Amino acid sequence: MYDEQQQFGDGQDNYLKGAQKLAEAAKQAGAASAASAAGEATANAAAATVKASVEGGKAAAEIAAGTAAGGPWGAVLSAAWSLRHTLFKVLVSLCLFLLFIIVTVVSLPSIVTNNIFHLDPNTVDPNGPTELAANFDDLSATVSACIQNGYDDALARVEQIISAGGYDYDLSMEALVNNGLISTDYDTCYTLAAYSASLEQRGVSKSDLQAKLQAVSGQMYAVTYEEKETQVTVPAEEEGAEPETKTVKYVACTIHPFDQSVILSAFNIDTDAQYSQFNITYGEAITNMSNALKMTMYGTLTSGMVPPITDAELNAYLNSLTCSGTRKELMRAALSLVGRVPYFWGGKSAPGWNEAWNTPRLVTAAGSSSSGTIRPYGLDCSGFTDWVYKTALGVSLLNGSWSQWDTTYAITEAELLPGDIGFMAAPGTVPVNHVLLYAGRSADGKQMWVHCSSSAGGVALNSPTYVTQFRRRKDIDLEADFIPAIPEQGVNDG
Repeated sequence: MYDEQQQFGDGQDNYLKGAQKLAEAAKQAGAASAASAAGEATANAAAATVKASVEGGKAAAEIAAGTAAGGPWGAVLSAAWSLRHTLFKVLVSLCLFLLFIIVTVVSLPSIVTNNIFHLDPNTVDPNGPTELAANFDDLSATVSACIQNGYDDALARVEQIISAGGYDYDLSMEALVNNGLISTDYDTCYTLAAYSASLEQRGVSKSDLQAKLQAVSGQMYAVTYEEKETQVTVPAEEEGAEPETKTVKYVACTIHPFDQSVILSAFNIDTDAQYSQFNITYGEAITNMSNALKMTMYGTLTSGMVPPITDAELNAYLNSLTCSGTRKELMRAALSLVGRVPYFWGGKSAPGWNEAWNTPRLVTAAGSSSSGTIRPYGLDCSGFTDWVYKTALGVSLLNGSWSQWDTTYAITEAELLPGDIGFMAAPGTVPVNHVLLYAGRSADGKQMWVHCSSSAGGVALNSPTYVTQFRRRKDIDLEADFIPAIPEQGVNDG
């Protein structure tokens, strides 16, 4: 137990023991979190620095804190505290900060850090950004552009299928099922980590990253199709003649969601192979580096808390529902974001996939503990429900849970159907409300809801028990058959 009667200067005799503990803990931290061959050497050097204390006036580069916290770092802090000498605590804190930065640098994908710290001078881009956040944004834009090229390739393949088969263009485009647009399943941090790991953190460059991603653009979005035909009425050419009916062939194409395995193919990675000098696999190294980057840029791993629903799982779930095509399309849009979009206080978006999602952004909306912090951009609860209706049906529920309450009318719990709306409480009766979309019942009879939740870290499908109000959108025929439409993309920061 800590003795409150200890005075300044107590514990000086523990200097050597404390320094030894600190050196050991520093080596553990480096070995546990470093994801490059330089990690162990860095940890040893840092441990030696701890023993020798801190040289006066030594500058440390600024970098976002929060990477690889916990575990060995707990041992570091514990050892530091055992020294107890106030002056030495200050010196140790400076040293720990320097050590933290060093280990952080070797834990991050080198494609992000090399332009800043010049660990591999041969591949430094003299015209590239020299700040961590700016470099990350630049690389994120590069990855996004490559993925967009892959999506454009898929659209071009649809056009080519229609043209080569001589199919009716308008009917074919009406029948297009575009899962690629609302189910963009790629992770920028994972992509940058995979690329860096594939080269063992050496010789990385943005141009090489771009070239390798572009080489597999045609594999990013699979396209399948089925030939169909229908009867159409052709107006008579002569006045008074009967109109003719003819058979017209068209093709129903499906653009499937982004194939995450393409990232591994682009960089020729075997996730089960041994990674460099460490006793881990490439898969583990990539995960470690990806998580370190997320913690550094976002301060959280929430975007990975909920596993995404695969295309096969989504289709199986939709097939299990007994409801109208319109309601199924609402569920298709809603479930496409599960595990892919994080919670962001005040987050709103236009229809379709938003390229800004999962990129760092300042929370400007007031009223949350996250206000004023930088988080991965996403949706809040009402932003999610509004996005689903806009993307699936082209109809807005308006912003905010109170407005969405006003655009709906009350139904009983027994009347619930997929796509209906639930609220935690009536507006005005709780400080902060929550809105969800009903998704049917589970095999054991539980109500299933899809919603964007701060506790889950983003869009999730689960069975919360706090829903007390059940409502349905006004002035929409939710029982009608659904005709697929292509939603518009865009970003709405309102």
